Amino acid sequence: MWLIALIGVGLALLGWQYLRYRASLEVLPAGMTAAGMDVGGMTPEQAVESLKAALSQPVRLTYQDQALALTPESVAFRFDPEGTLTAIQEAVAWRETPEGFLAFLLQREPEPVAVEPVANFSPDRLDGFLNQVARQYDRPPQPPVPLPETLTFRDGLPGYELDHEASRVRVAAALLSAVDRQADLVIRTEDAPPLEMAQLQEMLEALLADFDGLPSIFVKDLQTGEELEINPDVAYAGMSILKIAVMVETYRALDQPPNVEETKLLTETMTLSGNFTANLLLRDVIGGGDAYQGVETLTLSMRYLGLVNTFMATPYDEEVVPPTIVTPANSRTDVNSRPDPYMQTTARDMGLLLEMIYQCSKGGGTLMVAYPGAFTPEECQQMLDMMADNRIGGLFEDGLPEGTRLAHKHGWISNTELTDFTIGDAGIVFTPGGDYVLVAFLSSPNWIEWDYANPLMADIATATYNYFNH
Repeated sequence: MWLIALIGVGLALLGWQYLRYRASLEVLPAGMTAAGMDVGGMTPEQAVESLKAALSQPVRLTYQDQALALTPESVAFRFDPEGTLTAIQEAVAWRETPEGFLAFLLQREPEPVAVEPVANFSPDRLDGFLNQVARQYDRPPQPPVPLPETLTFRDGLPGYELDHEASRVRVAAALLSAVDRQADLVIRTEDAPPLEMAQLQEMLEALLADFDGLPSIFVKDLQTGEELEINPDVAYAGMSILKIAVMVETYRALDQPPNVEETKLLTETMTLSGNFTANLLLRDVIGGGDAYQGVETLTLSMRYLGLVNTFMATPYDEEVVPPTIVTPANSRTDVNSRPDPYMQTTARDMGLLLEMIYQCSKGGGTLMVAYPGAFTPEECQQMLDMMADNRIGGLFEDGLPEGTRLAHKHGWISNTELTDFTIGDAGIVFTPGGDYVLVAFLSSPNWIEWDYANPLMADIATATYNYFNH
């Protein structure tokens, strides 16, 4: 009797549990997701309606910091409610099996179930959308920009390019998600281009745009060998700038370091721009007692060094008619600065001669190769030191930060029947950003006011310094 009663109670409990079990089948199990949305506790039909509403919302995209929106309609997005309902029902069909009822009785937690929505969109339209975004927002790298007003350079800008393949994957995932409807587009970044000589040349050409005459500039990076040239092979009056060549030839002619008197002559020539002392060096050291032999030796030496546009026809301050010396530079018919027939050079020649002195001070270079044993690094360093003591309070000096070491020689000549007004400066600038050669000539058939020429030369020096120390 008691056994029958217990069986009856057990059957009643089982029936009650079965009714509860059947009721639980009406809603989806806890932990179930569809398109990422938690649909546990919903009926399949409710889940489908919730998905339909969520998947119809725009997808929020970002290109860098730019916010964009992609509507599902624009890519022909189609949600299949019936197919999705079937997928949901099939995913939980196991619950209606004996194993499902047993799991219910034993209160086993169901394994998480994730269902993907049945939906599609047009890949072609999505590609079209991404192409439009790329056209609007992709940007190639931008080179640095010279700013002539401040003699500085604005940094270059990096480039941005949409990664279509990677972005397509992210957007597609967002279109099919009911909860994460946003995506950061994948952008490839290309570094900003470095500052190059081309930007310095653009800057210098802008500075010279209003100059009513013939300019010439030569710049050489002594670390990389890179050069900048503006009319580099135009013949100009050699002026006192050719005293650099006089100094070099003096050291070449000496078999030992200069004595006290020779040092005095060199110092006055390079720092006081003495024509008389330069002529003494040409006569007594270079020419062996004949100043004209000295200028001939100097000219031949310059040619031997490859500086074919540099010569002296006479010593300084001679009034005799000089012999005609023809060079490639003064034979040009396209430009003419009416260079001094007594002595000439070019910006390139003087720049390369300065480079030779610099390299020699480091223990190598053309001077040592061309004239073995004639120069020592110490002697070439002495040349640089002498030029560094040339302080005139103008030209390149005015354009460099205080304390910047500048080894240079300057010069100018008035306009005459034979010669245009010419002003120039040629030197080596030693800076934290690198050492470099800078040579500039300005010539005009008309008088050039110092108050115009000096600031222009200073600006050339400032812009070049800022380039190397950007």
